[in-house]
Amino acid sequence: MTLTLTLRTQPPARVLAAPLAPDRLRGLNGSAISALELRCGGGTVAVGDLFEVSGAGTEEVRLALEGDLGGFDWVGAGMASGEIVVRGHVGAWAGAAMSGGVLRVFGDAGARLGGAHPGARAGMTGGEIVVTGDAGEEAGAGMRRGLVAVGGQTRAGAGLRMLAGTVIALGGIGKEAGLGNKRGSLVSGRPVEPLPSYAFAARLHPPALGLQLRRARELGLTVGDALLRGTWARWSGDRTELTRGEILIFDEDNGYR
Repeated sequence: MTLTLTLRTQPPARVLAAPLAPDRLRGLNGSAISALELRCGGGTVAVGDLFEVSGAGTEEVRLALEGDLGGFDWVGAGMASGEIVVRGHVGAWAGAAMSGGVLRVFGDAGARLGGAHPGARAGMTGGEIVVTGDAGEEAGAGMRRGLVAVGGQTRAGAGLRMLAGTVIALGGIGKEAGLGNKRGSLVSGRPVEPLPSYAFAARLHPPALGLQLRRARELGLTVGDALLRGTWARWSGDRTELTRGEILIFDEDNGYR
């Protein structure tokens, strides 16, 4: 069953929206969900004061959030199962420290998408995040496992201190991507200049990347066939770590032959 929260008024301050996750709403009826308190600035606000609530938290919860949630941080943070679909923007830390489930954002996302909690080194340990627009700084910071796929660009610092997992930005990863990357994969659909601690390795057709791109397409991302058929330049790094990480750059004609 789909539980739908439709935003009817913008909050007076930034909201910490981590409680709005399928595994935390399971078993709650509409009245109980409306009565939930969310941190808002220095105080709290009830879900029902901001959203119109339709449906209930059944055993298999699919949560739909409708409206511009750019002022809501931590959407889907820490979720372990279920699915969240956001039709609008989300704020910072969306999907932070996820261990499972699916977060789909039909809009932009703020900083630290799928990243680590403040003061923690480990970010996502599982699950899938798809954002059709752009993402802010340090997307996928501290990732251990999982997939973050962005249709637009990521800003600086994507994949900071990744241990594993994959961050895809079809519109290009920003500067300083992959700093401290141990075994993670960063994927750029546009030409970028890797950090000096990365070395060009080869041009190839990575089978695993094709599967991930097809999965991102299934989840709502627009993935052109050229990306599935094309050649990618692989850069290995970060040499300050194990040199087992990689940056893959779509380079059908950019000279890495």
